[in-house]
Amino acid sequence: MKTLRAAVPLMLFWLVLTASVRIADVVMGAILSLLLGWWAANTLWRDTETPTLSVRQTWRFCLYIPWLIKEIVVAAVGVAEKVLDPAMPVDPCVIVHRSPLTRSVSRVAFANSITLTPGTLTVDLEDGTFTVHCLAPDFAAGIENGDMERRIHRVFEE
Repeated sequence: MKTLRAAVPLMLFWLVLTASVRIADVVMGAILSLLLGWWAANTLWRDTETPTLSVRQTWRFCLYIPWLIKEIVVAAVGVAEKVLDPAMPVDPCVIVHRSPLTRSVSRVAFANSITLTPGTLTVDLEDGTFTVHCLAPDFAAGIENGDMERRIHRVFEE
């Protein structure tokens, strides 16, 4: 069952990447997805339960992704403005953000969401304390306002 839980998302990812439903492509994707799913189930999740999302959490996750993409685009524009400005108002800083997120999956999702957003990079995560490098202090404000954190909490912890 763990193999199938890993293989199905991989197969969907394959279909999106290849944008092809030719028989050869689908068969190749299915074979590779099953092999990678088997490897993940037997190597990565050998002694653990694979985390599953409820229907409500899956729906919330599907709503979170477009919001994250919007945040990535907005941050990318902000980074481009700073880099293209002749004065180059880059003022890097490192912030330490303490999060109330308790589950490992929530913390990892939050750290990865921060890193995916241009201008920020999660440098360290230890016991709910995130060390984040920011291109400028205004990028730090986006982390400290807690919007992303609340959305992650709604997806993985409620």
